Amino acid sequence: MENESTEETVDLFKALGDNTRVRMIRALASGKPRRIGVTELAAMMGITQPAASQHLKILKNVKLVRANKEGNHIYYTFNRDAILRHKGRVDDLFGRVLEKCDRLDKKGKA
Repeated sequence: MENESTEETVDLFKALGDNTRVRMIRALASGKPRRIGVTELAAMMGITQPAASQHLKILKNVKLVRANKEGNHIYYTFNRDAILRHKGRVDDLFGRVLEKCDRLDKKGKA
């Protein structure tokens, strides 16, 4: 189970390791509509529609977003459940790091 969790965390960081994808998440999280289409997102990012689709595919693979097809259009929204799982893993990871930092700080001041 830990290995699976670690792999998912690594995949998440890889997905977030690209400036365009982080900008896409910020755009989706902004006060804009709850969902967004590839064409609109591509225009917002200043990239081609195929490039936007590739970035969204990566975000979808780590389950940060969901794709919902309506007619000829695909709209993307956040996957709240997966985001909460990712947040828990990241909080756990950084929580452990901060605990270690706190212990080292106390040790250095003693």
